[in-house]
Amino acid sequence: MNKKLNPTVWNHLTFRTIAFAILCCMATLGIYAQNASKQTNALYQGIVVDDLDNPLIGVNITVKGMKGEGVITDNDGQFRITLPQKKYTFVFSYIGMKTQEVVAQAGKKMTIRMVEDSNLLEETVVTGIYRRRSESFTGAASIYTEEKLKEIGNQNLLQSLSAIDPSFSILDNNLAGSNPNAMMDISINGKMSITGLEDTYGSNPDQPLFILDGFETTLARISDLSMDRVESINVLKDAASTAIYGAKAANGVIVIETKKPEPGKLRFSYNGNYQVAWADLSDYNLMNSSEKLEFEKLAGYYGELDSNGEILLDSQRALYYSRLRNVAAGLDSYWINEPLRTAFTHDHSINAEGGDSAFRYGLTLRYKNTEGVMNGSGRQNLDGTINLAYRLDNFNFSNQTNIYYTDVENNVVPFSDFVRANPYYAKRDIYGDIYQVLESYDTMSGTEYVYNPLWDYTQKSFNVSNQLTFNNNFNVEYNPIEQIRLVARIGLTVTKDKSEVFTSPFDSSFAGTEQLKRGSYNNSNANTTSLDGNLYASYGDVIGKHTYTVIGGTQLMQNDYKNSGFTAIGYITDQFSNPNFSNGYEQGGRPQSSVTRTRSASFYLNGNYAYDMRYLLDVNVRTDGASVFGIKNTFSSTWSLGLAWNVHNEAWFKGSEVLNTLKLRYSIGNPGNQNINARLANNVYTYYTSYPNLFGLAAIVSQWGNQNLKWQRTTQHNFGLNLDMFDSRLNITADYTIRNTDPILLTIQQPTSTGTSSIPMNIGATKNRSFSMSARYDVIRNRDWRWMLSFSTLSAKTKYDKIGDLLEKLNEEGRASQTLNRYYDGVSNTALWAVKSAGIDPMTGNEVFIKKDGSYTYEWDASEEVICGDATPDFDGNFGSTLRYKGLSLGINFRYRYGGQTILNTLLNKVENITSTELRYNQDERALHDRWQKPGDIAKFKRIDDTSTTQVSSRFIADDNTLECKSISLGYETTTAPWIKTLGLSSLTFRVYMNDIFRISTIKEERGLSYPFQRSVSASLGLRF
Repeated sequence: MNKKLNPTVWNHLTFRTIAFAILCCMATLGIYAQNASKQTNALYQGIVVDDLDNPLIGVNITVKGMKGEGVITDNDGQFRITLPQKKYTFVFSYIGMKTQEVVAQAGKKMTIRMVEDSNLLEETVVTGIYRRRSESFTGAASIYTEEKLKEIGNQNLLQSLSAIDPSFSILDNNLAGSNPNAMMDISINGKMSITGLEDTYGSNPDQPLFILDGFETTLARISDLSMDRVESINVLKDAASTAIYGAKAANGVIVIETKKPEPGKLRFSYNGNYQVAWADLSDYNLMNSSEKLEFEKLAGYYGELDSNGEILLDSQRALYYSRLRNVAAGLDSYWINEPLRTAFTHDHSINAEGGDSAFRYGLTLRYKNTEGVMNGSGRQNLDGTINLAYRLDNFNFSNQTNIYYTDVENNVVPFSDFVRANPYYAKRDIYGDIYQVLESYDTMSGTEYVYNPLWDYTQKSFNVSNQLTFNNNFNVEYNPIEQIRLVARIGLTVTKDKSEVFTSPFDSSFAGTEQLKRGSYNNSNANTTSLDGNLYASYGDVIGKHTYTVIGGTQLMQNDYKNSGFTAIGYITDQFSNPNFSNGYEQGGRPQSSVTRTRSASFYLNGNYAYDMRYLLDVNVRTDGASVFGIKNTFSSTWSLGLAWNVHNEAWFKGSEVLNTLKLRYSIGNPGNQNINARLANNVYTYYTSYPNLFGLAAIVSQWGNQNLKWQRTTQHNFGLNLDMFDSRLNITADYTIRNTDPILLTIQQPTSTGTSSIPMNIGATKNRSFSMSARYDVIRNRDWRWMLSFSTLSAKTKYDKIGDLLEKLNEEGRASQTLNRYYDGVSNTALWAVKSAGIDPMTGNEVFIKKDGSYTYEWDASEEVICGDATPDFDGNFGSTLRYKGLSLGINFRYRYGGQTILNTLLNKVENITSTELRYNQDERALHDRWQKPGDIAKFKRIDDTSTTQVSSRFIADDNTLECKSISLGYETTTAPWIKTLGLSSLTFRVYMNDIFRISTIKEERGLSYPFQRSVSASLGLRF
């Protein structure tokens, strides 16, 4: 029977139970506190060094399994971290080094020697949208670091890139030479456009797309970029690697990543680059004063000669001997040194950076002053960059603000004017004053003059411009989970350009102009605003042997361009160039202005899959819409497919002692080309305001557009090979690429009855085949020594297709003007067309031509022209060697060209084709020594007294094989030398260069006609405090 418990007893038991429970808890807490007090904190410390025992600054050290715990090595490579004493695993990571995990021991100073991962940076492909290890990438791409670029030179990263990458070519500009303000002519794997018609597009149709830190940029910005701030350059070459950029990627993509701030306490660094340059005149072969007088006499300039070689006309004989007396007295003016100087370039940048794992900051200030080798030419750059990066939980924010100011000065008198001046003319009179007129001639049409180039050179004419650019790029990244990455980017660029060109009223070009119309001033201003927005998401994961990544996104762009300008004429003095001092506009002239807006929208999807890292697949699909194409073809889609096989990851391959890596690649796709004039597809009207119109404002069609204009597409196939052998001492990369562009955009001339001269159309196609290979071999590779040999080559040919007779008018104009380019199906776009020549007849001194049927004739006939050469070389590339010993390095790099031909313009225009008018100017000395003079002479050139027009023939086409020493460099770097600590430095890097030291060629041809080429010595200095 249950008994009811007494309440008093119940209360008593309850109290005792609670009290007992409290005492137990207190005892437990006491024991825990006692144990906790025994678990004291401990110091974990050590030093991190590289394989040469140099301390590494900024190594990131995290504690495995503990989020937010970590530290960074200081300027001495030291690290210290205090943690509760227990067993930990530290993770050491550093750019360019292999990540290491080390079990830490409290109380014992650790020494961590990190091993260089030479392939880490060079095997991470950066496309500007995503990064991918090259082992899982199917595309053709080359990756270069700042260190590799600076082994070649320290002035321009694109020039250095062309010296080490076989596919990346910069065409020599024989007109602009080494002008610091001339833009480069760049192509990847050869040109695909129709030669000679580049103006159709409004920009270089073969120029690759440039991406800087994830945003599109211009060639000028990349040319001015400081090499010291470059982290890496990725050259994307085939459809699998470039198709993510769709309609802009047919010419390849250059992706540049700049250095980002490194965490740690505030640190400063300085980089300086210095250059001394002088003009390279080794290809000029001009007559001296005595040779020029002798040539004029034999060429009949002073009239006929008697049997003794004496001038018959008394007045001409007196003139000749008057000049001869001056020459005998020592008059031999060397004109071409007058506009030249020894040019000095100096480039200084200061960088400050620091922060922690959550917030990082960086500030870079830079000033560069580039002098050209011609007086009155140069370029100055003043740049400032602020980098901010902030991490908050799963969000990463970064913002980069750039301000660029560029000041440009161009020479106003071309170098060719000094080259032409006769050496027997005195530059100045006996009082030191400069003549304006060197000589005058009475002709049937009146008096003609030979002007002194120094006169124009000393006037107050100028050609200057400046550009101010503000750029801000903002990025936000969100990682909700490890596999998902959401990225949003927006970039704003505002640019203001101003250009002024003033020509003095005393300039010789106004000699025949009425007094009140002499002198001119041209002013133009342009404002550009660009917006670039990009939003994409990526998902990637590894499931067993399956690795995959999917990326999808959209890009929106808008570009607004406004331009205005005017030309004023009529100055009575050159003391003032302001248009207020002019007499007004030129006849029929008025201020001009234009407004242009272009927009584009793109949507893209990229997928990457790897099975066991053996079988790889890349897929790209992109749809682009752009306002530059016809309204009936506003949108277009591109795609690519890439396949690769990592043979070295096969089980049966891994035991090979000879082959370390073998990768086979194939890709196919159809990227496009959007390098065209923004108004090409649209009708352009010019308002007519000369007379009033009762019906309103009138307009005249100045350009017919084409609403049906289609997108230019290039179907690409690439077959590639990556091979490492002999413990990765030998590395070979080879690619064979097939590119077919169809359709091509061309401007076709129209009959005048249409009211316009031309209309843009989709006409024709081009076919390109290229083979590129690069090889590197480590002859010696150990801890202290490394000796490396490198070799690269490119063979590329492009042919026309589907042109028919649509460009026959251009062919006819080419024959009439003696240009050598023709437009026929199945023919190379750089083929050189001319009539074949059998040489100079020894008996008559006249040229003998070979007809198509093999017969000979003295008559030149344009219809008998055939292909006599090709300006594109069979092979073009580089080879070099680098030797390193500890902190010392020595490098040499050569460029070669073999198998191409060129037109010898110097021989055509300054040895022959010297008319009676051109006899007044200096010529190539071969015009005197190598021309036919009497029967029986075996000569290369026709009669010396023949001043008739010489037509182009195969006699003026020759093999152009060259060997150039592009760079010799010697460098030293250290982080351990005791004396740098005395100076307060943590590291020092110094390198000296000699660039373009010599050039050996199978031809003698004048180079740098309006501006000479240059040679240089330079040095670079890097200090880290």
